Amino acid sequence: MRRALELARKAVEETRPNPRVGAVVVKGGKLQGAGFHRRAGEPHAEVMALRKAGVKAKGADLYVTLEPCSSHGRTPPCTDRIVAAGVREVIYGAGDVDRKNAGRADRILKRAKIGVTRGVLREACEKLNEDYRHWTTRKTPWVILKLGMTMDGYLAVPGKKWVTGEQARAEVQKLRAGCDAILVGAETVRTDDPRLTVRTKKVEVQPWRVVVTRSGKLPKGAKLFRDRYSDRTLVYRNKKWSKVLKDLHRRGVSRLLIEGGAEVAQGLVKAGKVNEVVIYLAPILLGWRGKGLPRVEDWESWSWREMVSSSAGKDLCLRGKLGGAK
Repeated sequence: MRRALELARKAVEETRPNPRVGAVVVKGGKLQGAGFHRRAGEPHAEVMALRKAGVKAKGADLYVTLEPCSSHGRTPPCTDRIVAAGVREVIYGAGDVDRKNAGRADRILKRAKIGVTRGVLREACEKLNEDYRHWTTRKTPWVILKLGMTMDGYLAVPGKKWVTGEQARAEVQKLRAGCDAILVGAETVRTDDPRLTVRTKKVEVQPWRVVVTRSGKLPKGAKLFRDRYSDRTLVYRNKKWSKVLKDLHRRGVSRLLIEGGAEVAQGLVKAGKVNEVVIYLAPILLGWRGKGLPRVEDWESWSWREMVSSSAGKDLCLRGKLGGAK
């Protein structure tokens, strides 16, 4: 199962809204086939592993990180392929939370005289798809808050276009590519006139560009309303966060990236709507020079439940999850 988990992690976010899944076929103590689900609409992990195993799958054991799907979607049910391959036993880690699949695989496989063992490395397998589980059960996107700021929390630096360096900005492009929508507040649109597009990687569809505003007063000449992706721009005026998130879920948004500004960031955290935080800290202290600039305060006291750090060129990247998200 550990090998299946390693494979599943290779998929990153490209499977959305599907979960990340890895699978291996073992017979006589030897690996016969392995695979992972690469992206939505392509073969699932079980199918990839069984294809590689070929005739050796008959009488073998299939290890998979998630309960095999048993319903028709963009691809046929994996349970059909497993039964046809003549697998001896299926061992999986986490149960599927999708009502179309939850618990059905066990019944189908047992009727076909295939053994079933569930819950192997369950916690690790569930954690692998925490965002998918949230999106499926809560009916709201997994919310990622991205902040680029100085060591004392300022989101802008006098005389500079960017707070963070080139490598941090490149990583943000990867973050954008892994999300279905990017959200900012009205003041960010007025001040920065952002495009909010993925520019360093080819994507099939650009993310939704989402603007929240109380007054509705937005510059008509903003790039979000005049570029070739203007049909991908959504504006929510004076809406509660719960309403915004529910509507985005309805539009198929499984992962939402928040990019600004300070009021939006702190409002979402206070409302308990942020699941994950990515902070890029530039080696800059503004002190009194930051007076009047947008600032995120007391972020260290947020209800962090885990955090990892890494370098992003000259900047420090802190990435973690927040407890108590609704």
